[in-house]
Amino acid sequence: MPRVIALEDALQLDNPIFIDMRSPCEYRQGCIPGAISLPLLDDAERCAVGTTYRTVGPEQAKQQGLSIVAGKLPELVSQIRAHCRTGRPVIIYCWRGGMRSKSVVTILELMDIPAFQLAGGYKAYRTYVLERLAAFRLRPTVVVLSGSTGVGKTAMLKRLEQAGLPVIDLEALANHRGSVFGQIGLGRPQTAQNFDALLLMELSRLNDQPFIVVECESKRIGNVYLPEVLYQGMQQGKKVLVRAGVETRVSRLIDEYVDIEDNHREETISSIAALAKRLGKARTDQLLEAFAAGRVREVVRTLLTDYYDPLYGYEQAAPSAFDRIVEAEDIDRASSEIIEYLNTLRG
Repeated sequence: MPRVIALEDALQLDNPIFIDMRSPCEYRQGCIPGAISLPLLDDAERCAVGTTYRTVGPEQAKQQGLSIVAGKLPELVSQIRAHCRTGRPVIIYCWRGGMRSKSVVTILELMDIPAFQLAGGYKAYRTYVLERLAAFRLRPTVVVLSGSTGVGKTAMLKRLEQAGLPVIDLEALANHRGSVFGQIGLGRPQTAQNFDALLLMELSRLNDQPFIVVECESKRIGNVYLPEVLYQGMQQGKKVLVRAGVETRVSRLIDEYVDIEDNHREETISSIAALAKRLGKARTDQLLEAFAAGRVREVVRTLLTDYYDPLYGYEQAAPSAFDRIVEAEDIDRASSEIIEYLNTLRG
């Protein structure tokens, strides 16, 4: 019989290696952070076996799956053996702790290769993440960096993190900048399953700190959502307003999106066109014409003054709404000022 381990026990092990036997598509949709993908079936093979299961029957599907997997087993076993030789505990999982992980662990046992089968599979882990987030008690004060688009909040977060301060870059976890142009140049956005798991790890890691610094975000970042415990912590925490002039912000945004003209023209054009409902067709057409003519600075300035600034309202915000206001024409100096403020909170 394969050795089975409960998720709670697996997470208590010292530096375990999780191996995901599901198809690449399943793995991309959601996995245990750091898990190694060693699929028994690729996406096409999984689809074919699933079709056989539905249209012919389970026995025929099992036979088809066995025929596909048989030639792959020697290499899979060799790779898993190499991981076991590191001395770290190895845990095999599939979707529900069913046939895929059970069959592999059974074969490993016959080969005297020590490995565990994860009870409940990835489904058990996903349930664990959602339950932990729902019941999470956030102890640190959340310090929120607020400010108009382009002031340099993300750059400041990186400087704070480099200084050893507790920071969670929510946009990096979501792989999305949190705006209508937020996905340009970043590739595939993070799935909700992986975002939740990564965020839970960060919250747990930093929960003994006196504060956590984040950038101001809405409840939704791209296609993922902040858990209620963090969102409420952001509403109730300390707020730092970061300010910079329009031309400074234009220059920073152009630097951030420096390759849009050469490598992401179609994505950018589509994003500008999507603003027609808010800016009107005539204004949007003017922006598209300016972009086509290479007048990128004009486009960025107009987007700031006509779209982003009215949308977020920081330019007219009352200073009394914030615990600290930092001028950020010089990002290094502004970051130092924020670090000094955070040190007062630590004290």
